[in-house]
Amino acid sequence: MKRVLIIVYYWPPSGGAGVQRWLKFAKYLADFNWQPVVFTPENPDFNLKDESLLDEIPPSVEVIKQPIWEPYSYYRKLFAKEKDEELSSGIKEKKGIASKLANWVRGNVFIPDPKVYWRKPSVEFLQKYLKENPVDVIISSGTPHSMHLIALDLKKALELPWIADFRDPWTELDMLNDYHIHPLRMKKYRKMEKEVLNASDIALTTSKVWASDLKRLGAGRAECITNGYDESDFQLEVEPYSDFVLSHFGLLNHLRNPINLWSSLEELIIENKEFAEKFKLHLGGTIDADVLKEIYTYPALKARTKIFPYLSHQEVIKEYLRSSILLLLLFNSDSGRGNIPGKLFEYLASKKPILAFGPKRGDSADIVEMNEGVYLDYLDSNTSQLKSFILKQFSERRQLSSSDAEYSRKNLTRKLSGLLDQLTS
Repeated sequence: MKRVLIIVYYWPPSGGAGVQRWLKFAKYLADFNWQPVVFTPENPDFNLKDESLLDEIPPSVEVIKQPIWEPYSYYRKLFAKEKDEELSSGIKEKKGIASKLANWVRGNVFIPDPKVYWRKPSVEFLQKYLKENPVDVIISSGTPHSMHLIALDLKKALELPWIADFRDPWTELDMLNDYHIHPLRMKKYRKMEKEVLNASDIALTTSKVWASDLKRLGAGRAECITNGYDESDFQLEVEPYSDFVLSHFGLLNHLRNPINLWSSLEELIIENKEFAEKFKLHLGGTIDADVLKEIYTYPALKARTKIFPYLSHQEVIKEYLRSSILLLLLFNSDSGRGNIPGKLFEYLASKKPILAFGPKRGDSADIVEMNEGVYLDYLDSNTSQLKSFILKQFSERRQLSSSDAEYSRKNLTRKLSGLLDQLTS
């Protein structure tokens, strides 16, 4: 087998969406004659843990770990942030001036992110490791984008082929606006990004829109391999809810707040007695307190809303299968046009109707509508289509046809192995 070094921050037992892409690639790479060597922190600082994901790492995957120092303990003391503040209820409170100051420090001091202090020791360790345990290709995955800087230094030192994988944009990520970054600091971000894009052999990302953006920003070659679903995750016998349940599990913040949906649901509950008796709204993940307050301004909707604590990936899949409609929320911004979250493909595998909100039209819109879902602009004030779609699903309560095999994790790994083969032929 050829060997590929994969540099990632998020790896089991990390939970959340960030771990899924490279866990699943690593799971299937051996089927295509590639042995994954995963380099990840020994003591990462993340809130969400999912121990069940450890069972998905096959024996073919070699995992090497090194300690990481991150400034979060000092950061929390300075801004009175608790590590587990989001875990008990899933509700994230804003902290006013302290929160703004914390965001400013995050954006203007820790460039490109607080993991940057792992760069030098990681490069030193990996240079020694690779002399005794050579690999054929390097892959780095961001966010956090400091992983790309580690790969950049290895590329310069060892001249190995390198794929830089962007699960999210870098300098054009919408959330950077919350960090109040000084123009001179932003120049530093852009310089780092351009150096990575120029030096990598392939800039890989999850949508065609973002691949085009990477090309515009300086990538010599940009490719798209979307996220997907793992067929093995859906081999479950689950009884659907008897109620009519609209579900969303994930990030729900000011950039993903479908305000027209909340008001429309309140109207449907008031107008339709049969709907009112059966409807439930299920929300889980990280939820902005301000968004939840807005939902709770609608009394009938509030009475039918259930907030879940953090669930393992397997439990989230079960909730998808039990639900009647699945809610997809993309970033309400320009870069959101290229956002195709992994959960969209898991929605397809669940064979449930999809109600999606996003900016203008993007890659996700086509996928949703090809699978009998509806895609709406956040700013569209015409709620008739929205209410009609919900009532139609309420009256029909049906499963969709089988999911598209193109998006299975194994088929996507076949595409990745094709890129790796090209770089080593």
